[in-house]
Amino acid sequence: MNLWNDDIELDVRPVFIYGRYLKYRRGIPQTRWYCRECRGKGCARCNFTGKMYAESVEELIKASIIDEFGAEDMILHGCGREDIDARMLGSGRPFVVELKEPVRRHVDLQALEAKVNAANIGKLAVTSLQYVGRDMIARIKNANAKKTYRVVVELRIPVNKEALIDAVTKLSDAMIEQRTPLRVAHRRADLVRQRRIYELKLLGYSGNTCELEVKCDGGLYVKELISGDSGRTSPSFSDMLGVEAEVKELDVIDVEL
Repeated sequence: MNLWNDDIELDVRPVFIYGRYLKYRRGIPQTRWYCRECRGKGCARCNFTGKMYAESVEELIKASIIDEFGAEDMILHGCGREDIDARMLGSGRPFVVELKEPVRRHVDLQALEAKVNAANIGKLAVTSLQYVGRDMIARIKNANAKKTYRVVVELRIPVNKEALIDAVTKLSDAMIEQRTPLRVAHRRADLVRQRRIYELKLLGYSGNTCELEVKCDGGLYVKELISGDSGRTSPSFSDMLGVEAEVKELDVIDVEL
């Protein structure tokens, strides 16, 4: 309030909602991904949408809840993020949505959860919605959350079961050194990080394909754990086998918080 001219400025504080999301369909990023060519302005490459992908987890959730609060905008803060080609299953990924300048501050979150899920059948679902404070954003962003993944791996040549079991045994409870992967080096600092594998299981195998479950520190690049990324990840599953290996399917099945 300005006492000199009687002007009043209204500062509407955001509303924060915690929950977990499950992503059932591959090819959906967590947040809006601007077109690399036009950086959001719209061009022929992105069909003048300004985006690399038609939809995101953030946009799908936003479409269902922003009007319920009469908010100006919504931002999704995730506890890490899965690769675009990975599904988020199991317990779901923790997130906080920040609703900007809401007209309404309280709605029925159980009904809101049902609305989001009904609008996104086959794409995503949200669970455990609850009101929280701003501090929850820092908590989930800074959490050292262990992750569990299920991966389908393709081997360059078939490998016998004993060799697979031996590689899995050697990598269980191993400390992994990873230099920033080549696939993300253009947008991430070039660093060497240490991450631990707590448990590695062989779920099945057939010919030159096997299925693994990996429980590890958050921040471990699982695709590179399998391939070795031309020596940038050591040790790797490919190293232990002595055979080139590549992830064909990746699912996140648990994020501890």
